[in-house]
Amino acid sequence: MMDNCNTTPNENGKVSYDPGWNDPPKFSYNTQQTTPNRPRNFLNKRVAFPLSSTGTSLAPPPPVNLPPIPAGFSPAPLHVFSTPEPDQDINVDSESALIEVKETLLTLLDNNSELENKANDIRRRISIMEDMWSSGKLNKSIHLHMKNLTYALKNNEPQKADDIHRALMVDHVSAVSSWMPGVKQLIHNSIARCELLAIDKE
Repeated sequence: MMDNCNTTPNENGKVSYDPGWNDPPKFSYNTQQTTPNRPRNFLNKRVAFPLSSTGTSLAPPPPVNLPPIPAGFSPAPLHVFSTPEPDQDINVDSESALIEVKETLLTLLDNNSELENKANDIRRRISIMEDMWSSGKLNKSIHLHMKNLTYALKNNEPQKADDIHRALMVDHVSAVSSWMPGVKQLIHNSIARCELLAIDKE
């Protein structure tokens, strides 16, 4: 009876007797993986772009076949936006406009004591405008703009006059830059007076 109960482990570390029906299975915890380590497939690796000319090249997309233009039909010309030259379309009496503009500006200057320190410079610049106007160095567009500017100042619309002054400085800077600073002083003084009157009314 004792001969059948030999529990001496053999070379492989296993017991020589047969397990019973209710014995737990035996696991070998010291066994190691015998298969060689295989490199894992990394799907997130970038594939190098082929440098040789023998590889597949990306061909440009084929041109789109557009329908032919019917005979006798000419495409619309490209429209270029430009500022029209208004000299030929503006009818302004140059002499009377100059007299009106000059008198309006000098009257505004005389009625604004705040500009006393700058009065001589403003008068000098108005004289430059008069000389250039009389000698034909100012075109009809400038004549009309200056006439509208002085109307705006007489009607207590200095902001409108300032807009006209800015347009002249943009479109005709070479012709008005020598005398426009004097007119600008009158405009800004009128704007300041209108703002003070608005505050007093409140």
